Amino acid sequence: MTSANDTNGRKRSSAMRRYGPLIAVVVVIAIVIAAVAIASGGGGGSSNKSSSSSSSGNTGVVMLNSSNRDSINWGPNCDTKTGKIAIPYNYAAPCVKPFTGSNGGATSDGVTANSIKVVVYVADPAKNPLQAASVENAGVNLNPANIQATYKGYIDLFQKYYETYGRKVDVVYYKGTGGPTDEVQARADAQAIADMHPFAVLNGANQTQVWTDAVTAHHILCLGNCPGPVTQAFTIPREPYIWSYGPLPEQGSLLTADLIHKEFEGKDATFAGDTAMHHKKRVFGIVHYDTPDGEQQPAFQVLKNELKKDGVNDAVDISFNLQPGKDRSAEVSKLKQAGVTTVIYTGDPLTPTDLTKAATAQNYFPEWILGSNVLADTAVFARQFDQKQWAHMVGIALLNPARTEQNANPGYLLYKWFTGKPPPSSTYGVLLPDPTTLFNGIQLAGPHLTPETFKDGMFNSPVLGGTPLSPRVSRGDHGFWPGTDYGGSDDAGLIWWNPTATGQDEIGQVAKGLYEYVQGGKRYTYGNFPTSDPGFFDPKTSVTIYKSVPPSMAPPSYPSPAKQ
Repeated sequence: MTSANDTNGRKRSSAMRRYGPLIAVVVVIAIVIAAVAIASGGGGGSSNKSSSSSSSGNTGVVMLNSSNRDSINWGPNCDTKTGKIAIPYNYAAPCVKPFTGSNGGATSDGVTANSIKVVVYVADPAKNPLQAASVENAGVNLNPANIQATYKGYIDLFQKYYETYGRKVDVVYYKGTGGPTDEVQARADAQAIADMHPFAVLNGANQTQVWTDAVTAHHILCLGNCPGPVTQAFTIPREPYIWSYGPLPEQGSLLTADLIHKEFEGKDATFAGDTAMHHKKRVFGIVHYDTPDGEQQPAFQVLKNELKKDGVNDAVDISFNLQPGKDRSAEVSKLKQAGVTTVIYTGDPLTPTDLTKAATAQNYFPEWILGSNVLADTAVFARQFDQKQWAHMVGIALLNPARTEQNANPGYLLYKWFTGKPPPSSTYGVLLPDPTTLFNGIQLAGPHLTPETFKDGMFNSPVLGGTPLSPRVSRGDHGFWPGTDYGGSDDAGLIWWNPTATGQDEIGQVAKGLYEYVQGGKRYTYGNFPTSDPGFFDPKTSVTIYKSVPPSMAPPSYPSPAKQ
């Protein structure tokens, strides 16, 4: 997510569209952590606000429900007790009536009677060496071959167990020719992929909206990390082609504002590192990511408007571009001079390293609120932040729910269950959501597969997840957000940083510094954050890492096909 000079000589860095900060380095160049990311989360419950019906909208797909459970033969891949595909995965798709008959043949570009062409964009770390180095310094391995092998394992699993209506998902791996902010090469790569006529693309040069715009202009589905966290204002005019797995940037802003309103507005800055601030009413400053072209302004304006509506006026707001290693002294000076006691940070997981070090250098110790972010809520990156500062941080965990150790991580266990081996890449936690979204949509779209029926299937899926180890995931209208939801996850946990806690980070490295998940990792939807202190800095009611998955949160157990 560094900036790169475009052909006009301007600095480009569309990196942090809410979920792109490191998700671009995260899966574009595959900086993924073995964390329990949205679709690699553990847990087994479901907190559906709408039950699945026997017919999925216009798709003609029949889903299992209480009235038809015993009247249809659902086939060997369905667990009729849970109503989901029989794999040990909380985000398994709901069972559908096994397909017979004609699938309609070539129903869409990239779709034939026998196949569905999907392109997986594989970024080259050499095209973005500074970001790659920053990520590798945190201990993340960016080997593209391992990433591709991990993708293949998950895709083979879904192909075996999901209903694809007589078609095989035909995956083509495409090596990107430019860095994630290179607009010229993004257009060229999008055109090269469009010439292959795929139905969908996973990943991409997603630090520039040019990439997403070019892909969707060809009526190709852009899934997972292909779009990055583009805003709702960008997504809706391009529906039904953009499918993210995290909340959209505006939704992240709503969650951030809701937390601040419920927990921090009008109270003293008791969490600050400077004890002189403990008896002062909070003075807020906002430090937020934006691109040079202002692509994140719609989301930031939602945050500003919501805070102002609730009576919170910030003393200063500072936008920044993602430039790892940049001296952030000027930004810190503005906060300090404005008398800010409470810094609200929204952005990527690399900038806080520079920002917090600059704060300590200026002997400035406010309290920190981590708002809408991408992977700044992971220990693998937070250990790089200045610990004297981050010890006074509280905030929200979006994509990352409460954690387990790596050998109990559901994404890890799912891969091993199917193949008999651990995932080749430690980035599996962000890789798994892409094929999950793809195959869930294909199964629920029915035999007449088009972008429109894919959307119908996604909207008609029941809510998945809903435990401390599994964020809720839904699209459409399930009552979680104002208007139609084109994002993925719907809730957030509450966290605080414990610099003395020792244990594994998301890729298995043991060291000091871990996030504590308040109330055991309980997650909240928009409008439902608690109004009293939920237990920030209280280790008795918080959890760092579940040593094993509690039975109430675990997915069902099935015999491993690798052992048969």
